Amino acid sequence: MWQSLSDTNVFWFALAIVVSLLSHYVRGLRWRLLGETFGCNVSKLSSFLAVMSGYLTNLAVPRLGEVVRCTMLHKSDNVPIDKSIGSVLTERAADMVLFLLFLLITLVISTDVLTNYTQRNFNADFGSYVIPLAVCAIAFAVIVAVFCIFGRRLRQTILFKKIANFAKGLLQGIKSIIKLRRPWLFVFYSFAIWALWIVGTLCCFMAIDQTSQLNLVHALTTTVLGAFGPMITPGGIGLQPAIYAEVLQSFAIDRAVGYACGWLSWIASQSGTILVGLFAFVYFSFKKKSKDL
Repeated sequence: MWQSLSDTNVFWFALAIVVSLLSHYVRGLRWRLLGETFGCNVSKLSSFLAVMSGYLTNLAVPRLGEVVRCTMLHKSDNVPIDKSIGSVLTERAADMVLFLLFLLITLVISTDVLTNYTQRNFNADFGSYVIPLAVCAIAFAVIVAVFCIFGRRLRQTILFKKIANFAKGLLQGIKSIIKLRRPWLFVFYSFAIWALWIVGTLCCFMAIDQTSQLNLVHALTTTVLGAFGPMITPGGIGLQPAIYAEVLQSFAIDRAVGYACGWLSWIASQSGTILVGLFAFVYFSFKKKSKDL
């Protein structure tokens, strides 16, 4: 793994960092579109740096970054926190929809790879998971039935109220997309973010000789499955490289090289996040002082 990292092509690695930052910039532009729905017109730079401050915070405390970036704009540009948090919920809903879409595409175009993986690691065919999935669907139906029968009592519990409030806020956030002046631009930005993530993974492939022969389909599969990493650990640390190693091994890439590629991808994304995120905190600090004066 160290040998692969030491032989990294610096050009492709630097390009991966630039592509990663560009995806964050596009996310800032998309968030700025949502702000227009409630009359907040912040600069593109402020929106981008607010996103980066949130990403940096998430490395320490997962999900706290969503509140931090809203707080930054509230202090610097008087953006209402409750409305900006609602826009973040809209972003998360859009991200989840696109993730499920790309996951479905991955399952279709990489069925053979996933089948080989399950056979190699679990001695089972990928198709054998259809029955467990059906059982889960039946269990979900039973839960819904129980809720319908005992719904009145369940609605009085604190847990249900918290879930209901979250779902209500999420629904309101999703509805705010309808109010967008340029909804197709929002859709374009959403797909552009994923496209840049995939291109960033491809750049990391090109940075290592052993993975340079992999193509865009391999990058798509690796990116989508690797996205589970940040969902579980802060910034995907540790887990994302492990997922890369497992996926690339299915593409006949040595496991150690797969780990090297995973760490390269993680370093490319997080190095930009740390540097620009720190600058964002300084930027908003000075901007707040200027506003107070």
